[in-house]
Amino acid sequence: MDGHPTKFLRARIRHALFTVVPDRITGGRLRARHLSQPIELTKIAISQKGWPRAFDGLKIAHLSDFHFGHLATSDRIREAVTTANATRPDLVALTGDLVDLHANDSDLLFAELAQLHAPLGIYMVLGNHDHLHAPRQVVRAAMDSGVTVLMNATAEIVRGEERLVVGGLDWSNRIALDAARLRDLPVAPHLLLAHNPKAFASAIERGIPITLSGHTHGGQIARRTRPQHNLAFSHRFSSGLYEREGSRLIVTRGVGAWFPLRVHCPPEVVLLEVHTLAE
Repeated sequence: MDGHPTKFLRARIRHALFTVVPDRITGGRLRARHLSQPIELTKIAISQKGWPRAFDGLKIAHLSDFHFGHLATSDRIREAVTTANATRPDLVALTGDLVDLHANDSDLLFAELAQLHAPLGIYMVLGNHDHLHAPRQVVRAAMDSGVTVLMNATAEIVRGEERLVVGGLDWSNRIALDAARLRDLPVAPHLLLAHNPKAFASAIERGIPITLSGHTHGGQIARRTRPQHNLAFSHRFSSGLYEREGSRLIVTRGVGAWFPLRVHCPPEVVLLEVHTLAE
């Protein structure tokens, strides 16, 4: 196992206390109710400075936090894939926590995610849960299915004489580490994938136009009239679109969950449409 044995053990205990035991007490109704919540499609359109003109109108399907396992079955992943494909995206971004605990079923997960259709490719970063058990197994399954995994790396998409640079940061909960990793990239990306929205602070400093993140699940429990008031109180950016100093951050509530309860905070797939704003 190439993950983190101690963190993996703590996660298994937390999973048992907050998911398995309550679900057994309710005779499986808690899990069934959770999985019956439909996945919402959230559409966001922005005009962004620094976005390459050749990629004006680019459509990005942003999916995150599947937590494949007890609370996210193959059927659930298939539902998210169908929702994303219906938008006919140009590019798909997967921003981490693909698995919940064990990486053993990564092949099953990516067999479903391989059905995503995007002519410019599918790009992925790892989240903290992906590192718990066997991150190399998750990466291998992703790459075998045709997904481009960005671990503190960039990829370029060329149209004519212009290029779109997609960057990805590996999991981190330290702003200083994010900043150092961004400095080490050969070029600042136009589109940055980072599981933790804390990376936005460093993206602002580098003048990166757009950052996509997950991790927070939107708090999973939020106020109906004020969704920004939620259980992700330790995060400045918990759900939706943010703008700081000309840079944009989109944090998705994600598809899955780590405990079987979402209140006023439904699972989602985000479709982001980016237009070039004249300088």
